[in-house]
Amino acid sequence: MRFAFHVVMAMALAVATGSAMAGGPPNTDPNWPCHQLKVTSFPLASVWAGPDLDLDSQAWRDQPDVADLAAKMSQRRAPIAEVESAIAAFKAKGGPEAKDKLLSAFAAAFRDLAQQRSKVIEGLERFGRRQREMGERIREENEALQKAVDGNHGEPGAEDAELQKRLDWDLRVFDDRRQSISYVCEVPAEIEHRIGAIAQAVQQAL
Repeated sequence: MRFAFHVVMAMALAVATGSAMAGGPPNTDPNWPCHQLKVTSFPLASVWAGPDLDLDSQAWRDQPDVADLAAKMSQRRAPIAEVESAIAAFKAKGGPEAKDKLLSAFAAAFRDLAQQRSKVIEGLERFGRRQREMGERIREENEALQKAVDGNHGEPGAEDAELQKRLDWDLRVFDDRRQSISYVCEVPAEIEHRIGAIAQAVQQAL
């Protein structure tokens, strides 16, 4: 338990002094809470080699079948296998507009998923700022506790107990938050993988 306490304390102080929050590659943003490198944008060209797409078009909203397919693509709970089947079935229906509609659906889905990814990153940044602020508070509390103990010549006092209680609580909250955010740090990459899989399925269906 004491070892875990020192580990969390070291991490909190590292955050407060601007060191990496979770180890791994260094990031230029001191508030970034993930060991994964922070990449703010995800360009279409990184996964798409097909025809040009109009990412700003809203025409798909007036086409229920296109809107439904786009929604299925961008719904992250929908398994990729189901999306791939839906894409193949959509194209198999044929018709002179099948290709254009499929491209329109993917363009809408890409924009939606890219926005979801951006929101996750923004949320991680906010979380990182809060952790950094808490890390600074923990550093100050630790210094105050050390001064109180030194002032009492090592003898425990009422003020020491209160400071220790506050420090223990903040360390516990800090560590709980740190552990809970680890899975969220994987979300941007998961969205990227989903976009890539959908792009491949659409290109194969064209």
